Amino acid sequence: MHGYQRDMDLETTVESFFRDEVDRALRDRGLTSGTLVEHYLVRLLAAYAAQPIAKAPLGLKMLAASDAPPRERRAHLREVGDTSLYVSGFWAESLDDRWVDVDYYIELGGSAYGELARGGPGWTGDPFGDVFGELASNFPTFVEVLEKVSQRTNRCASNQDVLRLYRRWQRTGSASAQSRLAALGVVPPKGDGRPQ
Repeated sequence: MHGYQRDMDLETTVESFFRDEVDRALRDRGLTSGTLVEHYLVRLLAAYAAQPIAKAPLGLKMLAASDAPPRERRAHLREVGDTSLYVSGFWAESLDDRWVDVDYYIELGGSAYGELARGGPGWTGDPFGDVFGELASNFPTFVEVLEKVSQRTNRCASNQDVLRLYRRWQRTGSASAQSRLAALGVVPPKGDGRPQ
């Protein structure tokens, strides 16, 4: 019983931490999201803080969802949407120099949430239907919200991390990458800094 209580305290602490960070990131972006969407984002971050990301490719999970019975279909779609949002927002830098980039995850996650919002045959009303609809229609914005949370909670640990961030800024022109570089004392050259 004592270990269970400790797990509950840790979960409450992690959620409380992410609640403050998500609320702050939403305000920084000038957003007033519904409390259910904010709660969903907090739970998503807390869940991924406690467990690793599944190794199965999300594209295959999306494909498997198309032929699955309603309950499994919803579970697959939700995992694809949640993982895509988490990876593209919180760990976007991990996608540098990979076969698939942030745009792939944004497209895949937005599509999965869109299908969840629309429902399907054999589905009854989903209490998160409106949340999925908002996540689908504003997916890139919520990616930026999670990116802000990531920026505040993850620090560049090595010169390699700084170099990766600089390359990301060169490739994408990301304003958030530029501001993180400035905060680290790295001043990008005048212009867009991209190779001519």
